Amino acid sequence: HYQQLGWARKALILLLSVAGAMLVGSLLILAVNADPLEAYYYMLIRPLTSLTSIGEVAMYFTPLLLVGLGVSFTFHAKLSNLGGEGQMLMGALGMTLMGVPPIGDKLGVWSLPTGILLGIVLGAAWSAAAGFFRVKFHASEIVVTLMLNYTAEQFISYMVFYPLRSGAEPQSAKIAAALPKLYQGSRINLGVVIALALTVVYAVVIRRTRFGYHLRGSQRAAEYSGVNKNRYYFLAMLISGAFCGLAGAVQISGNTRRLMEGVAGDFGFSGIVVAMLGSLHPVGIVIAALFMALISAGSVTMQVKTGIPVSFTSVLEALIVLFILLGMAVSAAQSKRKKVG
Repeated sequence: HYQQLGWARKALILLLSVAGAMLVGSLLILAVNADPLEAYYYMLIRPLTSLTSIGEVAMYFTPLLLVGLGVSFTFHAKLSNLGGEGQMLMGALGMTLMGVPPIGDKLGVWSLPTGILLGIVLGAAWSAAAGFFRVKFHASEIVVTLMLNYTAEQFISYMVFYPLRSGAEPQSAKIAAALPKLYQGSRINLGVVIALALTVVYAVVIRRTRFGYHLRGSQRAAEYSGVNKNRYYFLAMLISGAFCGLAGAVQISGNTRRLMEGVAGDFGFSGIVVAMLGSLHPVGIVIAALFMALISAGSVTMQVKTGIPVSFTSVLEALIVLFILLGMAVSAAQSKRKKVG
């Protein structure tokens, strides 16, 4: 129902959702004797005041955009990929395996493209498992992808504590090659360009190809036209995992340069918020990713300056999702009443 709404109605729901979340967030900030305006200044405005801080925003923006694009493919197919975190971790593992010694030393600069490629393959394979169970056994992709998240977390934990461990800390050695920076003195790197280029690819695939048309089509219409929806379900999961795996590879090659626990952060859940907030539209997803990157990067400064913990960001994200779902429910109820009337 939501995708059938006009853009004016969608924009209204999304803007009210963000406003409602920030209003409730203001009440929570007041409850701890802090100033909401000051808190939101450090969260949303301060990160844009210097190239260094913009670079920090870019570190969040790139994986958020890639995961947001990835899960949008499954949302178009009426599926839910909640396994972005696990797929990111597998992508990060792929980049690490190609980048650390001895393989990284032998490949040199070629470890970067091969690592990114392996990360994409591993991310796609991880989500393809959920797609397989969905198609063959009608298992809920929501449950399977969530379970695969925990499996990936434990597997990565084992890898950094034992086979890939380098030194006293549970982390891998540094990878041999990294994504080039776009501006010296800032952490902005080529990953931003890759993510934006793939946004264009996403737009073309969804809007201009037969695959995108069938992916967005209704199940009933697909059955009448003889389209094998199971094939599109599987491909949607596969592509979604590839995007998330790329996000993990870029996270290693452009940011941490080492594999460690928690390298995927909350990008899996936040990417879902990006897709919903962007209404699955390419431009909307970019704007939503930028907004989420701002509050993520700014939350650190906000904590230092106001004492409000970084975890407030997670509360804000959850509130945005809650209000979006509420807006969708109200809109659906209104449409139903009009049809009955």
